[in-house]
Amino acid sequence: MFVAYAPLAGTRFAQVRVQRTKRDWAEFMKEVLDQQYSTAEKVVLVMDNLNTHSPASFYEVFPPAEARRLARKLEIHYTRHPWELVEYGGD
Repeated sequence: MFVAYAPLAGTRFAQVRVQRTKRDWAEFMKEVLDQQYSTAEKVVLVMDNLNTHSPASFYEVFPPAEARRLARKLEIHYTRHPWELVEYGGD
């Protein structure tokens, strides 16, 4: 399941897929960017650090110009894992 949630706007967009491949993530994010936030210049994305969740996935799925367009709309912040917080002392 992929979920895009905007807590300040009180909106969410969810999509259930059979897998969580790079293609699945890239297609979901394209839909989020082009349909849910089509007028936004930049979308701030806070998400887990899975290997499929990367702008590089756009380049594996879409033509270079389209991949670049999508990647430039994102400002990505990855969440940290609990063991990273213990190892590095918090924050």
